[in-house]
Amino acid sequence: MPTLNIIGAGRLGKTLARLWQRQGIFQIGAVCNRSLESAVSACRFIGAGTPCPSVETMADADCWLIASGDGQIAAIATQLAPRLSNSTMVFHCSGALSSSTLSPCKPAAVASAHPVHSFADPERSVATLAGSCVALEGDQRAIEHLSKAFSAIGCTPLTIAPEHKVLYHAGSVFACNYLTALMELSLRAFSAAGIDRQQALKLLKPIVLQTAENNMHLGPEKSLTGPIARGDTETVAAQLSSLQSTDTQLANCYRQLGQVCVELARRCQLPEETAARLTEVLREPSEKI
Repeated sequence: MPTLNIIGAGRLGKTLARLWQRQGIFQIGAVCNRSLESAVSACRFIGAGTPCPSVETMADADCWLIASGDGQIAAIATQLAPRLSNSTMVFHCSGALSSSTLSPCKPAAVASAHPVHSFADPERSVATLAGSCVALEGDQRAIEHLSKAFSAIGCTPLTIAPEHKVLYHAGSVFACNYLTALMELSLRAFSAAGIDRQQALKLLKPIVLQTAENNMHLGPEKSLTGPIARGDTETVAAQLSSLQSTDTQLANCYRQLGQVCVELARRCQLPEETAARLTEVLREPSEKI
């Protein structure tokens, strides 16, 4: 069983490590976080590994995972490079950066591996990661090794061209991070209407989950409902006016997202005259004639 060292065992790193350790894919070796206390906590969660206070104190390993923030990956790769050989594999899990960030580590095999999953809660991720896709790119030897490692814990590997990583990750951000932002905007609107956040979350849960299911099964065009889908210009205008007097950020977001909804509704035979009226209502005040 190859050994795996981890630099930056945060929510993603320790989730993967625990699953791989449990399945006998990797033997977890040294773990280095920003603090020794954090590394000790990560090893406790993983159920294996040796906490280390610095990269210099980490023992050698067959594979290295750099799971730090994007801004630290290049510097860590440079720091790690003198210790590596052509039999070693190094990979990171950034969604936006390609494996070229690890070029100082060559002749070691390098790759990037981005699981399309929200790692907000590692305990939940351990139970729910299976079924997620993981985007791979890099050296062929590393891709082959990582494809097997991720498949063993229930993930579906897919390969992506390195020049497309940023756009690919932006797509993930829209569907995951910005969905969270949309929830926050929704809760702010409910709060302004006198409904507290906990009550709002309770009432939103069924419709949010159903909308997500509809989009997965039907696609966005057939899933769109509400005033824009119906061409209800008066309702859209009234909502926008109320939001503008309550919270300008809510109003601005409503405008931008509403324009996307108009485009979706057009694809579903919304009359062009109605679409044009909705577009005019949703324009920024400075854009109106």
